[in-house]
Amino acid sequence: MKRLCLSVLVVAGLAALASGHMLFAVYPEDVAEYSDVNIWITYAHDIEGDTAPQLARAVVFGPDGKEGLSLSERDGGLAGTVEVGGPGCYVLDLEMEPTFLDLGWFGITGESSFLPKSGRAVMPVGTGADCMISTGEGLEIIPQVDMSGIGRGDRFRAYALWNGAEVPGDYTAMVVKTPEDLLTVLHAYESEVDGTSSDGMIEFDLSKPGLWVVSFEATIDKSGTWTATTDDPNGRYRKGDRLEYDQIAPTAYLTFWCGR
Repeated sequence: MKRLCLSVLVVAGLAALASGHMLFAVYPEDVAEYSDVNIWITYAHDIEGDTAPQLARAVVFGPDGKEGLSLSERDGGLAGTVEVGGPGCYVLDLEMEPTFLDLGWFGITGESSFLPKSGRAVMPVGTGADCMISTGEGLEIIPQVDMSGIGRGDRFRAYALWNGAEVPGDYTAMVVKTPEDLLTVLHAYESEVDGTSSDGMIEFDLSKPGLWVVSFEATIDKSGTWTATTDDPNGRYRKGDRLEYDQIAPTAYLTFWCGR
């Protein structure tokens, strides 16, 4: 039993390594109508030499529709500006360049996995009732509560959806920045919440104010072939290589502010 547990931990660690880092956006707690909001997108890591997030998609959903988001590298992350108009919910929709994991690389027998990763950040302006935006594609965390004015002690609820359908998986939630941190983002090491969901429901009480990041990991029993979109940093595959996988192991993130 001890040997089995150690094997499981090793596999989990390798999967985390291959899937990259936690992805979220840093932005002001209070967003005003008709303003330009500076954002900074980060992996939230302290590893020297790591580069800014590599994104395949960066758009903003707002009351007037969808717009592309122009980003530039800054301080190890990606900086940009969201143009906020009238009241409504402004949602950053991000997709990282996907990766691939073959346990055989590490001398372990197991499934090969395609690892797509995506992130959302919600910025309610005047109202947060319309933050429940779903594209019906990939893994998404969709809030089920009004995100405007949500604060400490409130109950947070969301569904994790895979291609529009509820999906089981594991979730965590942590605070990465408190209202008092004016200049830099805090690198979180411990989660406030850990749980497993059989139907995609994520539900917990918000224990403290700050910038929260919820992550959800699922496993989809579906095989296929992925054409690599970038070179593997460790040289195990190159852009354009066709890699066969046994399963899909997506991860999604949701960022939001919890008030006092």
